[in-house]
Amino acid sequence: MESSIDFAPLVISLKKHGWKVVLATVLVTGACVPLVMSISSKYVSTAAVLIKAQEDNATPIQQVDGYDSTRGRYYDTQYNLMQSRVILERAIKTLKLDEDARYNGDKPLSESHPEWTLSEQERMEKALKMLRQNITFTEVRQTQLVYVSFESKDPQEAARVANGVSQAFIDYTVDKKVEKTEAAQRWNEEQMKDLRQQIAAKKQEMEQFLDKEGLLTFRGIDGYETEELGIVTNKLADAKERRLASQAQYEIVARNMNAPIEDIASMPEVSAHPQMQDLRIALIQAKRNLADLELRYGPKHNKVLEAKAQIHAIEAQTRSLLQELKEGLLKQYQTDLAKENRYKALAKVQKDGFKTLVAKRDHYESLKTDLDKTEDLYRQLFLRSKEQSLTSQYREADAVLYDPAAAAERPQKPNKALLLAMVAILTPALCILYLIIRAALDRKIYMLSQMQSKLGLKPLADIPRFEGEEPREQLVSLIESNPYAMETILGLKTAVRLAAPQARVVGVMATTVQEGASLLAQLLAKAWSQNERTLLVDLDYRGSGALSFSVIDHPQPEPNGVAQWIETEQSLDTLIQPLTTQCDFLPRGVWQPSPLVLFANERYAELMHVLKERYDCVIVNLPALSDSKDSQLAAQALDTVLVVVRAEQRQAPEIVNDLRKLHGDNIHVVGGVLNQVNAENLQSEESKRFITQGSFTTFAAVE
Repeated sequence: MESSIDFAPLVISLKKHGWKVVLATVLVTGACVPLVMSISSKYVSTAAVLIKAQEDNATPIQQVDGYDSTRGRYYDTQYNLMQSRVILERAIKTLKLDEDARYNGDKPLSESHPEWTLSEQERMEKALKMLRQNITFTEVRQTQLVYVSFESKDPQEAARVANGVSQAFIDYTVDKKVEKTEAAQRWNEEQMKDLRQQIAAKKQEMEQFLDKEGLLTFRGIDGYETEELGIVTNKLADAKERRLASQAQYEIVARNMNAPIEDIASMPEVSAHPQMQDLRIALIQAKRNLADLELRYGPKHNKVLEAKAQIHAIEAQTRSLLQELKEGLLKQYQTDLAKENRYKALAKVQKDGFKTLVAKRDHYESLKTDLDKTEDLYRQLFLRSKEQSLTSQYREADAVLYDPAAAAERPQKPNKALLLAMVAILTPALCILYLIIRAALDRKIYMLSQMQSKLGLKPLADIPRFEGEEPREQLVSLIESNPYAMETILGLKTAVRLAAPQARVVGVMATTVQEGASLLAQLLAKAWSQNERTLLVDLDYRGSGALSFSVIDHPQPEPNGVAQWIETEQSLDTLIQPLTTQCDFLPRGVWQPSPLVLFANERYAELMHVLKERYDCVIVNLPALSDSKDSQLAAQALDTVLVVVRAEQRQAPEIVNDLRKLHGDNIHVVGGVLNQVNAENLQSEESKRFITQGSFTTFAAVE
């Protein structure tokens, strides 16, 4: 079977039921006219609200309740807040909708006593419900606009409510800002009062601490002691420096006491002494004088000896001076060391006292820092409180009523002409949709072309529906007498011959009972007998009645036939009944056991072989496929099988399930014939000619 879409059933269904669709459209549209015309007109007014992206620059003071429109979902949040209950209730109270009978669903007790039967809360709930039913909020994507639309029978009322709800949202944002600012201001004032008390307490605590410890705040809590410690430290450094200098001089002189006079005299620590300088000059002159005398006189000369004695005297005096200098440097060193030790002791005492002062200073600094931070916080709160007192007087809304709603001149709905047009369009559309669904769910076979796609059978011919309830023998006679009707059978015979030219034993079977297989088998035998010697064999043992396939004019008890030939080997000549000179009939015979036993007998296949040798063509009427496996066994001995399907009777899946029984190696199916087809669904040339020639009228006249 091929998988394809067949629109033919849909087209046929539309042609058949088209007048019903038109009639339903006219009736439904006509019935809707008074209903549509009675609908009240509704007016819609729309106000445009602009949600601000940033705050106004009217004041440099920062607002308490600010916002950041760059955050994600900011506009979505504002859009949903606009639809909140608190905004709608505010609008209801402002517009007094809860006191309007059109909204609160209540009636006053009397005109003279305008009192309501419902409570205030109940009237508010009903007004809120009515408002939500008729108001629409529309967010314009990628913009800051929100449209507020209200629907009402009164155009002025629609504009009033739309503007009222928009203004209620704007006023609510302003009031919330003012409320937050005032609350923040009150909180700041309370905190400032507490801070003033804390500052006074902290100052008193600091004064008590200074008095208790006897401290002065001179350059801080430790300024005086720091100054003293600095002086002592400087003195100690100077004393240490002097001690080191005197110590160095003493050690140098002490190490060089035994050195030559010239070396000692050249040392900076000694040469700077005035007496040492005089002695050094005297020594130089004495040596120069000695040198001159030695040039003039001999070594034993008195003047030479006097000069040498003078040099020894100067050297002795120099050594004596060096000893005095050594002792003087030692005393200077000891004096400087004593001063250094005194300053060290004094510095140690002051350091110990300063360590004690550090703890007091840290405590004082902590008290001072705490006081400073508290005063800074107080100053900030004081400044913020003054700013809030100014901003509480400024009213800045987060949204603006950019385009107020105006009273509509024309009603928004209903569009009565459009409603009627929709009814006129939808009615046939629904009807056609119903027909489409019905055609799609209908898997029946209506036309010959559907046999290949839905059943997998080669389409051979379609047979029209022959009207009348007469017996089969009379119907066969009527068809034989009508050349156009008989031509449809001849066309079927030709199609079988072309599809299976070598087949001489042709079986005719239906997928189920009452599909006309027996009638077609008899008509095919009549058609084949016009050119060839033909035998008609009945093998339908499942049929009801005395004769399952009567071909004689006067019914008689069940004659002997195939069953007797197979069971008792009775002669064929005694069993075959002549119908015409070219056509004979072999009955089925009486058989009580199951037909499956008969068809499984070897003599059954032998019978088919014998009949094939005696006749040019053998037409075999087989049981229906849905009855049992009779047809499967019987068809194995035949050359080919022709399947008869009645149009518009069974669903295609059911027929396909029966046809699977023929999917054997020894069964050849030549094709299928569609029987009892309606005139508008005929496709073969012979059947169309039968219809166009008015053969149904001929049938009626004959009857």
